[in-house]
Amino acid sequence: MRHLSQNNATRRSLLPPPPLRAWLFGISLLAAVTVLALLGECGAASDPDELHDATPGASAGKAAVPPAGNGPTLHVETEGSALAPADIDGAGVAVARASVKAAAGTEHFAWDVGYAGSRFDFSDVGHLPFGGRIPFEDLHRFELGLTVRGGLWGNVGGFATVRGGLGFERAPGASGLDGTVLAGLSVPLGRKWTVQCGGGVAGSRVETQAVPLVVFNYASGDRFAAQLGFPHTEISWRGGTWWSVRLTGGIEAGSYGLADDNPIARKGSVAVLAPRTGLWFDLRPMDGFSASIGALYALPGAMTFYRESGSRIKRFDVGGAPGGALRLRYEF
Repeated sequence: MRHLSQNNATRRSLLPPPPLRAWLFGISLLAAVTVLALLGECGAASDPDELHDATPGASAGKAAVPPAGNGPTLHVETEGSALAPADIDGAGVAVARASVKAAAGTEHFAWDVGYAGSRFDFSDVGHLPFGGRIPFEDLHRFELGLTVRGGLWGNVGGFATVRGGLGFERAPGASGLDGTVLAGLSVPLGRKWTVQCGGGVAGSRVETQAVPLVVFNYASGDRFAAQLGFPHTEISWRGGTWWSVRLTGGIEAGSYGLADDNPIARKGSVAVLAPRTGLWFDLRPMDGFSASIGALYALPGAMTFYRESGSRIKRFDVGGAPGGALRLRYEF
C-alpha cells in the first residue's frame, strides 16, 4: 500500500499545476476545433461552386447581396465562461460567469441591455485580512446602453454614448450604481481605415475618473478586419463561409453593492476591474446563428472594497488566470 501511494504521489507531482492544466485544455480544445474546421473547409473546396461562394463579394452565378441599408438590426447572445483560480494576496479566487445580452440599432441609434451573474470561489482565505471569512460568493449586474450617431460635416461623423449599470450581491441598491458618458468623432483615413477618438467620464458612488477613447477600425470587405484601440481591441479573420477566428482584448469593470450582512463591508461596495484577452473560434452553421468557443486569459486586475460611507477599506491586486468560454448568438 505504501508503494502504491508513493506511485500515486509521483504521478501527481508530474502533472502541471491546475491553472496550467486548464489553459492547456482550452488551447487543446480550440486546436481540435480548428483542425476539424480546416478539414471541413478543404472538403468543401472540392466543390467549385462552394469555393466560389467562399470568395468575398461573389456567389455561384449570382451578384453579391447588397448591404441591408439603414434598416434596424437585432441580435441576442448568451455566454458562459470559467476562469481558473487567480492569486489575490496569497489567496485564490476562481470565477464562473453566465450572461445574456440583447442589442438593436439603426443608422442613427443603437441600444443594448444585458445581465451577468458571476460566482466567485475563494480559497485559502486565511491569507486575506478578513479573519478567515469569505468576502462574497455571488455578484449580479444589469447594464443598459444607448448610442446616438450621425454625420457632422463631410465624411466626419460624431457619436455620443450613455451607459448605466447596477451591480449587487443580493438586493439592488444605490451603492451598486455606476455610469459612463462618452462622446467623440469618427474620421475616415482613406478607403479602409477609420479612427474614432474622444473621451468621457465614468463614475460611481465612490469614485469618478476620465475615460479616453481611441479606436482604429480597418474594414476591407475581405476576410480580414480589425478594431484596434482602447478600451476594446478585436482582430478577426474569416476563413470560409461558415467559420472565422478572432483575437480580442478588453476591460470589464463594475461596482457592486454588498449585502446588509456582508462580513467585510456591510452595506458597502466592491469595485472589480478585470482586463481579459481571448482567442475565439466562430462557427456559423446557419443564417443568423453562430456559436463561438474561446480560450481566455484574464490579465492582472484589481478588487477594491469600500465602506458604506464610501471610504476605502483595501485594494487587492488580482493575478492572471486562464479559462474558457462558450457563446451563442442569433441575429434577426
